This record gives sequence, C-alpha cells and structure tokens, in this order.
Amino acid sequence: MAYTQIQLQTSFHIDFLVAISYYKLSAAYARPGETHPFWEFVYVDRGSVVVTAGADTYYLNAGEMVFHRPGEFHDVRPIGQADIIVACFGCESEAMQRLEHKVILLHTREKNHLKLLIEEAQHVYTYFENEPAQIDLSKKESAPWGSDQLIKTYLEQFLIYVCRRDDNVQLSQRSVSSERLHHNLVLKQQATDYLAEHYNERITLDSLASALGISVPQLKRLFREQIGQSMVAYLTALRISEAKRLIRQGQITFTQVAEAVGYENIYYFSTLFKKQTGLTPTEYAKSLKD
Repeated sequence: MAYTQIQLQTSFHIDFLVAISYYKLSAAYARPGETHPFWEFVYVDRGSVVVTAGADTYYLNAGEMVFHRPGEFHDVRPIGQADIIVACFGCESEAMQRLEHKVILLHTREKNHLKLLIEEAQHVYTYFENEPAQIDLSKKESAPWGSDQLIKTYLEQFLIYVCRRDDNVQLSQRSVSSERLHHNLVLKQQATDYLAEHYNERITLDSLASALGISVPQLKRLFREQIGQSMVAYLTALRISEAKRLIRQGQITFTQVAEAVGYENIYYFSTLFKKQTGLTPTEYAKSLKD
C-alpha cells in the first residue's frame, strides 16, 4: 500500500527566548527607551500605557498589544498604574512582518493562548513582577519535563492566531503628536484637580465636560486613555478614600461622612463603601480599633 506524506509547513519558528514575565508598573515608573536585536511584544492586561515605537507615539489600552521589531527604538510609560505582559524572543520567520506597525486587540481565543503561555512560564522560569529593567530570566530546577517545547509551541500558536485576525489597527491610525499628548496631560491634571476640589458636589459627565470646555465624548476618551478608568469610577474611589479618612478621625457620624463626600443617601453610601473596601463603614471603623 502506498502512503502519501504531506509535508507540514511552519509559519513561525521561535529560535530563542530572552524574557517573558508579568509586570506591575507604578504611576511613577519611567526609564529610558531601548533597542535590541530581537522581537518584543507588550500586552496591556490592566490600565493604559503610552508607547513610543520609532517615530510613533500612541496609547495602548487594556486588552491591546503591540510588537516591536528587532532594532526598533521603543519605550513604554504607564498612565497611572498598569499591568503589562512582556515577551522578548528571536524569530526570523517572514510571517513576523504581518505583526509590524499594528495595535492588536485580543479576543477571547488569543487571550486564552496567551494565558497558557504565561502559566507555563510561571512553572519554568524564575518568575517575578518587577520593572522590566530588572530582567534576568533563569530556569528553575523544578521546571517540568518538556517545558521548553511547550513554551515554544504556545508562543508559535499564539502568533498564528494573532495573524489570523483581520481587524488590527495600523499604528498611523493611533499615533498622537507630542502637542496632543501634552494637551491631554494638561486636561488630565485639570480634570483630577477639579474632582479633588468638588468631589462633595453633584458631578456628572456633562458638568465636568462643561467645566473643562470639552465634549462628553472627549472627556470619556480622556479618562480612558489618561487615567485608565471611567470618570464615575475615579470619582467614587476618590470619595471613598476621603470617607475612610473621615472615619479614621472619628469625629462625625456615618451619615455626616456620607454627606461630606457627596452622598445624600446613607444606604447607597454604605453599599459603595463595602464594594470598594470589602467592609461596611461600621466594620471599617471597628477594624481600626482591633
């Protein structure tokens, strides 16, 4: 009996791994950009970042990623706090060109493959959540058998699924000028200053947009890109933080605390407080005495 052998084509071939880890970046994180002779991808798991890649500067929001080609100058700065996944690897496959100059929004399938990659990396390498400048990848003695091949194939599969997407955005569509970036940073400061001063008043998207002299869609985009959360979420966190301070002082009632931070309904305030802190106002006050 004759058998037909089908030669299997390889779209991506990963030659080596330099780094792979999960980083929690503080709002103060900053370091010089870099270039290196291998590929790197940056995926934003939480928050937002500003990325520089060559001559382009653009926002990268939660759920999005970008690839930096070998020799390309690149830099990343968090907007507030941000969690990112970074992987650096060698790959000379021609298909890598499909991933250049694009902002890629991952859907569930790609996220699941990325999760497999990161989970295996946790088992294999000395895993940390430090700043990228502290990269020092080393293999654990307890690394499972076959782990190198799984890392390789998980990463190759991930690249294939990302390339199959046809809705990626060109960097040119997301680039922002230095003037716009500066303007947005000024607006961010004005917005947070206004909320810090008026948090105990009735504030809506319309009223804050009017105070800043911009439209509501612009305001929503400003909070999403510059702060990484909605205006309502930011304002709620600000109010609850102030409420905690007042409770620690212990000089006024919970009802007065609620009114002082902008809530007329004590029950609504208590619900928000527990949602934010995991404790009711009464439980929080008691925990201060324990």
